[in-house]
Amino acid sequence: MSGTGFDMDRLVPEKERLTLGFVALLDSAPLVVAREQGFFTEQGLDVRLQRENSWASVRDKVAYGLLDGAQMIAPMPLASSLGLGAPPVAMETALVMSRNGNAITLAAGLADAAGIEPGEEGADPLLSGRLLRAHLTGLERPLKLATVYPYSCHHYQLRYWLNVSGISPRQVEFIGAPPKQMVDLLASGQIDGCCVGEPWNSLAEIGGVGRIVATGHQVWSNMMEKVFGVTRQWADEHPQTYRAVLMALLKACRWLESHQHSESLYQCLSLPPYLDLEIEPLHDRGLFAPQLEQRFYGADTNFPWRSQGAWLLGQMREAGQWQGPVDNPVLDEVFNTDLYREVAEAMGLNAPVADYRIEGRDGAQSELSGTRGVLVPNTNDFIDGICFGLRHF
Repeated sequence: MSGTGFDMDRLVPEKERLTLGFVALLDSAPLVVAREQGFFTEQGLDVRLQRENSWASVRDKVAYGLLDGAQMIAPMPLASSLGLGAPPVAMETALVMSRNGNAITLAAGLADAAGIEPGEEGADPLLSGRLLRAHLTGLERPLKLATVYPYSCHHYQLRYWLNVSGISPRQVEFIGAPPKQMVDLLASGQIDGCCVGEPWNSLAEIGGVGRIVATGHQVWSNMMEKVFGVTRQWADEHPQTYRAVLMALLKACRWLESHQHSESLYQCLSLPPYLDLEIEPLHDRGLFAPQLEQRFYGADTNFPWRSQGAWLLGQMREAGQWQGPVDNPVLDEVFNTDLYREVAEAMGLNAPVADYRIEGRDGAQSELSGTRGVLVPNTNDFIDGICFGLRHF
């Protein structure tokens, strides 16, 4: 999995025509920008983006070779490699495309009944949780809460927030639903709340059917959210193509850093193959709600920390999805930090030297050793102030 370095100007992709999958979310932006701004073309690639309705569809089509690669929720390559929810298929990621961007949204009627009011900068997640817990004492049925996939950051963020709020999983019925369906499910009363990515939380608030009560960033700031994922077989058979895709996506992420609220990005994402007219209500207020802290580039944003993969594996165990050890060699196979460093070096970018670190505020370092000198990482705080490393499991 480790690389020996390469000349970015001499890459010759083994396969030029690619089909890459995505789900209609704002954080599909790196793929859309890489195509529409010509970054794939610069790397000698002819890329078609294929919109998928669910994460299960993304997983299956990548696994069976119908997609060359895809935007994935961060736990997906790990869950697929472990055989959780489907026969095992070895997958990996060498690039985090985005951090943050999810939110926990309750049905507006439930939020009102619980006395949860939004503040000027969004709701206080700890207060929201306490108010919801108090309201549940008079509720004679379990809460019905939806997430986009059982093995997702959304699912683990939601469970973590409930736990910190003192709400037992036994008080909740967890269901799965594609992101695009969440607003309609809230409006029809079929769910009491959800954890989903944007634009669906903001659209629920704009439509008056939902209220954001916590954000993923508040649960754990700068957790990896979307990654670019491929099967290990595809990676082994197309090493030059793989590097070319990663370079194009990193260029797109860098472009997004200064164009996140630009008209040009809105025009890209609102094209019919992508999010189309569904994001029109966001045009005047801005695509990315500030409190969600959506991040695409800078510091260690794009680096696939194996220690964050360990946290995901720990949450799988907490949820009863995985019974094996958290200190698992699969982490080193799934999160391809060596390849990230190789691509970053070819592009003149700094990257962390370590693969693992202590996660959380108390264990976080203000400076990290980088391949090109000191690197100042993103903030790294949990809602309950804990820190963890592998030993904490």
